[in-house]
Amino acid sequence: MTCLEVRGVPLATIERLNRERTIPLERYQDDGAIDRFGYLECLAADHGVEFDVVLTLVDVLGPDEDFDGLVTSLEDFAAGGF
Repeated sequence: MTCLEVRGVPLATIERLNRERTIPLERYQDDGAIDRFGYLECLAADHGVEFDVVLTLVDVLGPDEDFDGLVTSLEDFAAGGF
């Protein structure tokens, strides 16, 4: 059986990210994303980091920090603060 992926991210990871969401879906959609995974992909692109960096931070910070601590951490990372 082949591994299903979207842009190199396993479908199981995408499903987990969306399942762990604690912030209402509308908040992600207000930012122009269809779901949490889409929002996280956009964050990675906007901050010039690999998706794996976002994934690691999400796993450390938790879903409640998607619009606060995660964004700040990515800004610090992109500025060389890590």
